[in-house]
Formats: sequence, structure tokens, C-alpha cells
Amino acid sequence: MEASISTAASESSWDIVPTNAIASVIFFVLFAYFFFRHFLFVLMFMDLVISWLRKFSWFPSEGKRMKAFVHWLIALGLFFGFLFIGRSIGWIDIIPQ
Repeated sequence: MEASISTAASESSWDIVPTNAIASVIFFVLFAYFFFRHFLFVLMFMDLVISWLRKFSWFPSEGKRMKAFVHWLIALGLFFGFLFIGRSIGWIDIIPQ
């Protein structure tokens, strides 16, 4: 089981590579646990934010989720459409690192 993480900070980069199988398993379990807990933390935080946003009239109520989802799809399409058109007419350059 190969598990490695590459990271970079202040113009230095590191690879974190376990040297044996036991360290690799422990590294994977701790990373999976951290990832799961981070996901739950984000959901908990978003629940607090959503409960605050429901006080405003412009925020979609319980029965208007499909409308909000359709508007999200429209916004996503407009964003990617602008990226495509902007790149083709020379307004945007996408440079890989």
C-alpha cells in the first residue's frame, strides 16, 4: 500500500512517504478519520449558516429547493461558458503549474 502526500509552503516542497506497511496503514487510517471529521465539521458549520440565512426573504425556503438547484445549474453553466468563451477569444490564459 503506497501512501504519500506532497505539500509545499514558502517555496519549499515535501513528500511525506511512510517507510513500512504499518506506518502506511496508520497514516491512511488517520487521514481517513481526519477527512471524515472535517466533512462533518463543514456540515455542522453550514447548518449554523443555513439556519441564519433562513431569516432572510431572498434565501430559498423548504419548498423551493428545486428552484435554487436550477438557478445553481444556470450559474455554473454561465461560469464555465465564460471560461470557454474568454479563453477562445484571448481574454483568459490558463497556465498549468
